[in-house]
Amino acid sequence: MVDESSRETAADPLSGVLEAVRLRGSVFGAGELGAPWGVQTPGIPELVCYVVVRGAAHLALLDAPQAQVAIASGDVVLVAAGRAHALRDSPGSAVVSFDELRRAAGDGPGPLRRGGSGPRTTLVCGSLAIDEAGRALLGSALPGFLHLPAEAAGPGLLGVLGALASEVAAPRPGSGAALTRLAELVFIHALRASIARGVAGAGWLRALGHPSIARALAAIHADPGAPWTVDALAGHAGMSRSAFAAEFRRQVGEPPLAHVMAWRMRHAARLLEEGRLSIKDIAAKVGYGSDEAFNRVFKGWAGVPPGEYRRRPRPGPRDAPG
Repeated sequence: MVDESSRETAADPLSGVLEAVRLRGSVFGAGELGAPWGVQTPGIPELVCYVVVRGAAHLALLDAPQAQVAIASGDVVLVAAGRAHALRDSPGSAVVSFDELRRAAGDGPGPLRRGGSGPRTTLVCGSLAIDEAGRALLGSALPGFLHLPAEAAGPGLLGVLGALASEVAAPRPGSGAALTRLAELVFIHALRASIARGVAGAGWLRALGHPSIARALAAIHADPGAPWTVDALAGHAGMSRSAFAAEFRRQVGEPPLAHVMAWRMRHAARLLEEGRLSIKDIAAKVGYGSDEAFNRVFKGWAGVPPGEYRRRPRPGPRDAPG
């Protein structure tokens, strides 16, 4: 049986994704950087977000030198979890670590101010902390980085970026909390705009831009424990069985029932992390009539049995990329 929240998710394909990701918190900081300047960070477990409020910057992934992009004023860049990268005023500028930059700047109020006497860049940056299941979910879909130019931002994102710029320019009591909430909105709006532009990445995230396949994905995400068949999902998509199966695989990168299984396991992982339900109840919630079948499938997906997955420690949010 599908409850009201599931019906809303089925009507909005992206809602199921955002419900599965569940940002647990973010820590943002601001910098006023004069050229030449450059910082780099190793891969961390969180998604890293940069917003250029004024000026310009250049981003490059350290493990893929060809993956780089020029960032202009008003642009947003999301860097996938685990990807080491450098950010600087131009490709040839020297870099220091984020930690070294923070130590040199001290703990004074307002934006961090460093760099040379050249053109200045106002930058808002931070890490969006998500849990283990959310990182796995996004890791299978996001590219190394997602660049959203200012001209592609819709009115909603422009409003959020304006609020970010205001908080950076004139910090007030509660600005830290405001930046955290605004960061989550930036993430949602950036994903939405990227899907609309067809540059959201790969797999299920890109497929949310395909209206028919998106309806099937929304149905799976809303009720992963339902007894899904290819015929039933094709009905949600409004397509014939054969056409749906072929198009789903082309868009998502895996067959429909393989995606159902993976989404069930992601949902189960979330429930295991929350710790409120027994493994038996979780098995039933994601569509398995026996604990044994669920344990076998979950171990094949996660590499460890459900009980061990629940017990293992998980990292908490970090203070900033670095």
